[in-house]
Amino acid sequence: MKNKILPHAIQDMFRDRSGWIEFTLSKAALMITSIILLAAFYQIGADFSDIQMQRQLDSEALDLKTSIDDIGSISPDSIRQNSTYSFNSEYPVEAFISGEYIRFETTHREQIIHSVKPLTFRTIPLNETEMRTFLSNNFNGQPGTFEHPLITDTPTTLEVISTVGSQEVMLNTGKIVHIEKTSIYLKNDSEVNRLEVVLVHQ
Repeated sequence: MKNKILPHAIQDMFRDRSGWIEFTLSKAALMITSIILLAAFYQIGADFSDIQMQRQLDSEALDLKTSIDDIGSISPDSIRQNSTYSFNSEYPVEAFISGEYIRFETTHREQIIHSVKPLTFRTIPLNETEMRTFLSNNFNGQPGTFEHPLITDTPTTLEVISTVGSQEVMLNTGKIVHIEKTSIYLKNDSEVNRLEVVLVHQ
């Protein structure tokens, strides 16, 4: 009788072990799945944080661009020719301006995030005195005012002033940015023309 019972006992034992193996494997698979899901969840959270930071930086860069473009769009005969802009970022930001664009930069989770916005109007990162001095140095003492216009043509003037905006100028985010519109006067033969520019300085 024992010889007949033994095979059944062995079969039951292997059946029990097989059940435990299947149970263990299913638990391991569940744990792996949970880990993958958690990793995906945290990755999504990190990506969302990056997106939020990028949006905030874009918004702040757009605010400065809009302030500059607003002054650039004003008629040269308008009474209001200047404005100011104050940085209001809640986290460390570096801001740069050139003759063609502004660029904001910050570090988030050990990564550098940029936001670049093109400027609509011709911009020079100098104040009025600096610009007139620059023009005088490049046009035989002529500052480009109405009384002392540049004796040249528009393409030449644009080529010269483009050198001023070819490099980025870093703005101090702890100080107010001054934005003003002014005119550079040119005299070509008997004709006097006016070239409008936006000055951005601190």
